[in-house]
Amino acid sequence: MHSMSRRSLFKAAALLSVCVGAISSYSGYANAQTTELVYSTFLDPNNANDPRSAAQTKMIQAFESKNPNIKIKLLIDPSGQTVTRAVKSKSDTPDVIRVVGFGVAEYAATGNLVQLDDLIKKDGIPTDDWLLPLSSAQVNGKLFSLPQDFRIPVLFYRKSLVKDAGVNLPKTWDEVCATGAKFTNPNVAGFAVPLGGTGGIGGAQALGEFYLSSMLPSENGKYFNEDGTIAFTKASFIRTAQTIKDFFTKCKVTPLRSAQMAFNEIHDGLRSGTIAMTNFGVYRYKTIQQQGVGDDLGWAPAPGFTAGDKQSVYGYHIALNKQSKNQDAAWTFMKFIISAEGQAIAAEGGEVVSRKSAYTAPYFQTEGAKNQKDWADLIAQRGRVVDYTPILSTFHTIVGEAFQKLVLRDETPENAYAEVVKRYDEALAKSK
Repeated sequence: MHSMSRRSLFKAAALLSVCVGAISSYSGYANAQTTELVYSTFLDPNNANDPRSAAQTKMIQAFESKNPNIKIKLLIDPSGQTVTRAVKSKSDTPDVIRVVGFGVAEYAATGNLVQLDDLIKKDGIPTDDWLLPLSSAQVNGKLFSLPQDFRIPVLFYRKSLVKDAGVNLPKTWDEVCATGAKFTNPNVAGFAVPLGGTGGIGGAQALGEFYLSSMLPSENGKYFNEDGTIAFTKASFIRTAQTIKDFFTKCKVTPLRSAQMAFNEIHDGLRSGTIAMTNFGVYRYKTIQQQGVGDDLGWAPAPGFTAGDKQSVYGYHIALNKQSKNQDAAWTFMKFIISAEGQAIAAEGGEVVSRKSAYTAPYFQTEGAKNQKDWADLIAQRGRVVDYTPILSTFHTIVGEAFQKLVLRDETPENAYAEVVKRYDEALAKSK
């Protein structure tokens, strides 16, 4: 019996070893089939105050449900600086990059974005199902990214403050100037113009995004040339600089403290009621409403030199890292993000999504989606896409500092132009 027990014990041990090995092999096989993608985004899923974050989480959950072998890991990068370094250093992560539209040229110049033209043809992604032509997303005739949403500057205003001041909503910059005499409360900025550099992806981005990219280009929309050189004229710069300087000085519609403001300060001023009017991004409208402002927040088309001027449209794009080790899975994720289904989910956060077909989703039949549909119409009517420089954050830094001197040191627009051109040309030469 003792001998038989030993033989049985050896057999049992051998069988157990085989079973454990099989289980281990199966587990390793299963794990090998699960791909983890790193997706860079400025939206923090833990931010309960931003409906865009909740929509992003819902969209990712929907994708993972359809693709259980792919898991999405977020790289939260509000400023975009981490991703910029990663792309320039040829890092293999993040796999999928969310980049602001006017930053695509800078990223593409590194050679580290996958050109998407052949993938789009291969998978039959329609090129005519976009609010603006897909060709508008090209860099030097090639497609390195796909637009997720479109954004246009609009006039944000607090209804109660405008009503108390007896102000009609301005349609031109001259009309903005004329409102200065009507806002008499020293704690309220009648029309805030942000010149500061905080927030965004670098430099005075709010100034560039909501003002300069629409005010500086000529009627044909030329902002920068394909080689990055300045395309706007000296006359256009001087007119723009004088207009903005007048808001702070002659018009007295913009207090000097606004010269230090940027994205977050403008947002907080609208929310708290210390700013009556300003140009701002449609993507923050729902967030401000839900932060206690409610129906007191209103919007109107942005002012221009003349009523109905074209406004610069941009948006956030997604791109594929050429160094990614998971390009097939990354492309699968990208296709879902820009699909009608994925876009309809993203729209629940307040974005003006880029695909036309997404606007047939049930969400867009609700009252809460009315503004987004109106903004989509505004983009189609007054929007235009301009060419940006591959060193845009550097340009924003240079022009923001020049405009601050213009206001705080009483510099002339001519001196500001000379400084901007000199510093920018030097920076562009160093970047090549």
